[in-house]
Amino acid sequence: MKTTNKAAGPVLVQKETNRLTVFVDGSGSKPDGTRSGFAWICTTTQEKRVERVSGLTNNQAEYRAFIAALTALPDGVCVEVFSDSQVLCCQFDGTYKVHDPDLAILLSQAQSLIEQKNLSVTLRWVPRNRNAAGKHL
Repeated sequence: MKTTNKAAGPVLVQKETNRLTVFVDGSGSKPDGTRSGFAWICTTTQEKRVERVSGLTNNQAEYRAFIAALTALPDGVCVEVFSDSQVLCCQFDGTYKVHDPDLAILLSQAQSLIEQKNLSVTLRWVPRNRNAAGKHL
């Protein structure tokens, strides 16, 4: 597996048909609107991305981490994604309804990416202390 750098950040390139493992995490902004961001790390390949974006809520940052990871994946791969966001995991699997219109847009973007890229995605919740991506924020 290697990384190809493009304007949007690293792109994971899968050499084998093994499942990839990716951890995602987001961090909402402080009261002044600064310091929010998101990160993902592929523990299969050690590729990662960390991005700071001001003004995100915690849930928006969690979704942005998931979308950034999906964007970096090559078409047609199987990936197991881990997040410490119960909201993200439960909205993605349909357990929770999405009431926030901004989160509904982000969920739709994630679903569209999965369909367009023909990805097989499993999203699982993990405790915060087991989320490898959280160490990068």
